[in-house]
Parts: sequence; C-alpha cells; structure tokens
Amino acid sequence: MIAAFPTRRFQFWEYRVGHGSLLIRSPRGPEQETNVDVIFVGVEFVSLPRRLEGLELRLGTAEEAQALAALFGTTVKGTLYAVSSGASTYYVDALQATTDENRDDLFSSPFDLDRYAPDHPAE
Repeated sequence: MIAAFPTRRFQFWEYRVGHGSLLIRSPRGPEQETNVDVIFVGVEFVSLPRRLEGLELRLGTAEEAQALAALFGTTVKGTLYAVSSGASTYYVDALQATTDENRDDLFSSPFDLDRYAPDHPAE
C-alpha cells in the first residue's frame, strides 16, 4: 500500500490535459485543517468516480492490468495504480503518483508550482 486515508472524503478535483496531470483532493474545512492531495502525472488512463468516501492507494497487480486490457483494449504504459474506496476499486495508469498534505488555498493547484511536471524527478 502506498497511502490510506479511510476517514477523508475525496473528489476528482482537477485534470490538466497538457501533461496528463490529475488531482484527487480531500479539501480542508471545518473538520479538517489540511487538504490531502493525491497527484498523478503522465496519466494515460483514468477510471474514477467524482467522489470517494475514504481512499486507499496501492500499485495495481498484473492480473488487474490484464483485466483492464481485456475490458478496454489498452495496455498499461506507465504504472498501474489502484484507488480503492469502500468495496470498489478504480484505476489510474500514470508515470508517477504522490500524496501531499497541505494548508494551501482550497482552489490552489499543485500543478501551478511545476513540481509535478512529468519530467520532474520524484521527491
């Protein structure tokens, strides 16, 4: 497992076509002092609902990659990430995934910082 946030509510927050950058965010609010961001760069494929109640991020398995290939006729080009919420699992094929807990403005974008461009080395 890469990360787990079982008590947070997440949303499919932002997608930028230019670098294939995806942000899933659990925004801060009255009950949460911080945002929790799950950031993907170099996205080739994404299958996610708009809202997620709790989130677990892990690497996808070879069997899951084969099942996606059979279902969608595509092969994994980067790394297959599995995003679980409740009893459901969703998938993202991307070059890199990171998580970040921050106190940024609700509508600020981590992609404006250029830290998550696909050619930037992982931290």
